[in-house]
Amino acid sequence: MVVLAVLRLPFRLISRLCAWWLRIDLKTAELLRRHDRGALPPPQQYDVRQEPSNSTPRHQATMNGGAPAGPHANHVADQDENASSSNRQTPGHLVYDKYASQRQGWCDSIRDQTYAWNFNAFELYSRTHGNPLVTITVTLLETYELLDGWFLDRAKVVNYLLRVEQEYNPNSYHNNTHAADVTQTAAVILESFKKQVKEISKLEYFSIIIASAVHDLGHLGVNNDFLINSRHPRATMYNDKSVNENFHIARAFAIARESPDLDIFSGFSVDDQKQIRKLMIETVLSTDMAVHFDLLNRFTSQVDAKPDLSEWTDRTLLYQMLVHLADIANPSRPFHLARGWAERVIEEFCDQGDREAAIGLPVSAMCNRTAINMPRAQLGFINIFLKPTLTCFGRAAPDFVKMALEHLELTIREWSALDRAGLVLPPHLMPKPAQQQDEAGDQGQPQQQQVLGQGQQQQRAPVPPRPQAPTPREDRQLPLRTP
Repeated sequence: MVVLAVLRLPFRLISRLCAWWLRIDLKTAELLRRHDRGALPPPQQYDVRQEPSNSTPRHQATMNGGAPAGPHANHVADQDENASSSNRQTPGHLVYDKYASQRQGWCDSIRDQTYAWNFNAFELYSRTHGNPLVTITVTLLETYELLDGWFLDRAKVVNYLLRVEQEYNPNSYHNNTHAADVTQTAAVILESFKKQVKEISKLEYFSIIIASAVHDLGHLGVNNDFLINSRHPRATMYNDKSVNENFHIARAFAIARESPDLDIFSGFSVDDQKQIRKLMIETVLSTDMAVHFDLLNRFTSQVDAKPDLSEWTDRTLLYQMLVHLADIANPSRPFHLARGWAERVIEEFCDQGDREAAIGLPVSAMCNRTAINMPRAQLGFINIFLKPTLTCFGRAAPDFVKMALEHLELTIREWSALDRAGLVLPPHLMPKPAQQQDEAGDQGQPQQQQVLGQGQQQQRAPVPPRPQAPTPREDRQLPLRTP
């Protein structure tokens, strides 16, 4: 032992000399030496419930993981897919759970509405202080007995969903309230076709619920054409193909890889993780309206070939249709809810049209606030997209489709009546008077005053308070068009 100690002495002296020469403190030098031998101590463990310090802005700590803000600060999908999550394990990757003590009460209060078609996501937003997505998703996972005793860790699931909810932008339509609505709709449809699809596995329940929750994650409030025409970095990354949808699902998996405390997939086997990932990717990509008609044609052909859905060995196409239908089904909600969603999607369209005009792009027909007609736009969407989708899906979920079509017929009557009464846009979306006069002058016709139907102006679904927008970042600001 004495001989070994004597032999080690020169190496320690050399280490100290190197530390002095490189201006490295002795503790760091020792850690570096031990690291070469694979003997580094385990990384420091952080309390997931710890609130970020007041010295660090909340948005920076939770969205950027404490890293300096930059062009890709919130774009982990840009980073190397193989980067080690342990190297980025910081408390800043977790969102402080401010309402942890109230969440179970919120979940219990909506448990009887889990499969109700009059489920009001706007009301849930207000009741949960802006956390409808976490609340409905946790409630559904509990309903399907996927928490506490299965492969999921409740703390990780809550951490993940808090982070997902935070990264939904405060758009008029594509926001966390819409995600909560779609997630609940997916559960309603899943419950409906239990008779046709026997033995739905817990893995499938989990994949569909989480896919629905993240299906519009990080949406910028503009469609794929805008991102492509404005040469947005996301369009470049995804080669102009399903730009929004590719980003949503890539970001969903990137969040899970940022930290072990966010990895909701860690409890599954490798094969199960592959199955979950495949199903989530396919279902989220199916929400791109560009693949709508192809999806319907493929589903119809497969149902014609195999009418008994329990015989389908691969249910991917079935679940693609389910999530796609859940995404576009809100016009078939009771009309006071359907109108609330219609006003919000039209508002987002008008905002996109204003952006297009501001950067020199041609204003899309459905985004021109001087030409768009909300009742006719809704009737067109219902007749061209939603009604055929419901009819196509009738053999998979006949009870749900029958109920939705009944509501849809009432909604069609309401929109037709509002169209006859002269409603064009909600008052807060109408063009400015100067803009209206310019349009009328161009057409050589006097500007006509829009008349609302009696009592119709006030029939609007409750408006959830708009969340405070995060500090602007390059990825969230749509760039000006470059020549």
